[in-house]
Amino acid sequence: MKKFTTISIFALTIFCFCFLQGISSKNILFFHSVATSSHRTAIWPLASKLADLGHDVTYIFAIDPQKRVGYHPKIEEIVPSKMVSIIKEFVADFDINIRLENRVDEWLQTVFTTAITVCEAFYDSPETQEWLSRPNLHFDLVLIDAGFGECAYGLVHKFKAKHIVFTPFVCGLVYDTFGVVPESSSIPDPFFDFMPNQITLIQRTWNTIAPLMWRYNILKYIEKLEPMVRDKMNMTDMPPIAEFEKNTSLVFHNGHFIEEYPVSLPPMFVSYSGIRCEPNKIKPLPTELSDFIKDTDTFVYVSLGSSVDVGKMPISLRNKFFDAFKSFKDVKFFWRWSGPIPQDTPDNVMLAPWFPQLDILGHPKAKAFITQGGRPSIQEALCHSVPIIAIPIFAEQDHNAMKLEQIDALVRLNINNISEDDIATAINEVLHNPKYAEKIRKLSNMFKDRPIDPLENLIYWTDFVLRHDTSLLKPLAMQQTWYQRRLLDVYGFLLLIFLTLIVVAAVIMYTAIRMCYYILKICLRKHKKE
Repeated sequence: MKKFTTISIFALTIFCFCFLQGISSKNILFFHSVATSSHRTAIWPLASKLADLGHDVTYIFAIDPQKRVGYHPKIEEIVPSKMVSIIKEFVADFDINIRLENRVDEWLQTVFTTAITVCEAFYDSPETQEWLSRPNLHFDLVLIDAGFGECAYGLVHKFKAKHIVFTPFVCGLVYDTFGVVPESSSIPDPFFDFMPNQITLIQRTWNTIAPLMWRYNILKYIEKLEPMVRDKMNMTDMPPIAEFEKNTSLVFHNGHFIEEYPVSLPPMFVSYSGIRCEPNKIKPLPTELSDFIKDTDTFVYVSLGSSVDVGKMPISLRNKFFDAFKSFKDVKFFWRWSGPIPQDTPDNVMLAPWFPQLDILGHPKAKAFITQGGRPSIQEALCHSVPIIAIPIFAEQDHNAMKLEQIDALVRLNINNISEDDIATAINEVLHNPKYAEKIRKLSNMFKDRPIDPLENLIYWTDFVLRHDTSLLKPLAMQQTWYQRRLLDVYGFLLLIFLTLIVVAAVIMYTAIRMCYYILKICLRKHKKE
């Protein structure tokens, strides 16, 4: 009898646990629009952890499965086929020659029209249509990549779900959207290479105008996007996209005070920088890689990003890297490479389309990281205390590299005029000048010194959104116009008062002078008569 009772209690406990898990389980959707693999890399731990906790997670990402990081058996992935080719051509295989030929600004000008094409392709893809036609399809929460993710507001409306926006970094695309006034007087826009301590009046002027221009272009883009989404979803009652922006529950941003300038953000902004930092989970390198470095104490990892097609760089530029690498006889190099492997690859260099980056950077022989300077890469270098050489290619990478260069945390090179000597000197500097290893060690300790694990913090705030209304966390400025946030109407009113006072004073003075003139004139006439 006692044995039966024990078994019954155990069974009841298991049943209650499973029952409660079922009650707390939510349907959660992640959506990426115009995004690189790094966008997924940075947020994937959250999706994976939510699935581990029993939530039903669906993930929409339009990049070839072979180029993306992360797999979870309990996460359903939707890959809209019509989006894939557009994303691949535009950003997933970013041609390095766009940077080498100084065409990045020209490329950026096409992003808004591309975003509309990508959104249309999402709704037209057969995978999307099959998914949306499923009976009883429902989501409690939608997490949207801020990179032109307005396309997903049609899904938010269809499912009557709450939504969170996550952004790779804070820039002009999100400032006015969420009622934040950028600190333009001191913090450069990520797409400018202004030095904060030396910013001039003209630069501050451009810095002030930039977020407004971003917002203007976003609004023009939304004007075209909104009717298309309504039509594709057949939802004439869908509110304006501006209303969805105001109803955003939280903004998850991939930033930390080490990798970006200190910026004032409202409580609705939650950082997710460092959620991939797990030094205790580093795995041994595959045999092929470990054999390659067994006869050396030092190796350098080279990756200019998962989205940059380095195989298209001119042979002359490739040879500059090869010749620089060959000059370090006792150092091995892993280089993440795209395309065919060149026949003249040096013996101390291994090229491959993919490397286990976290495991490589966590290896004790990793002494330097040559990177494009993307946020996830910098965070992983900080996590594992690996000195950095940054060679920015596009997006916010110049901004990231410049910030860390100012505090002597890395060596920055310009790929547009790079030489073999520049590369060799930079490698020699980070390998043999102890200030870089010491600096990155100190920053790494600060980066990992948190009151709560970044991933656990993100899980907490995700659950918070599911449990509560977040209106009290939002800045009141979200309800104001762009000019009200900047007090331009107040300054205009004060200027009007000032000008009015000047005019009144001028009129009074003019009147007084005229009266004095007439009085003097009358006095002179009387004097003459006498």
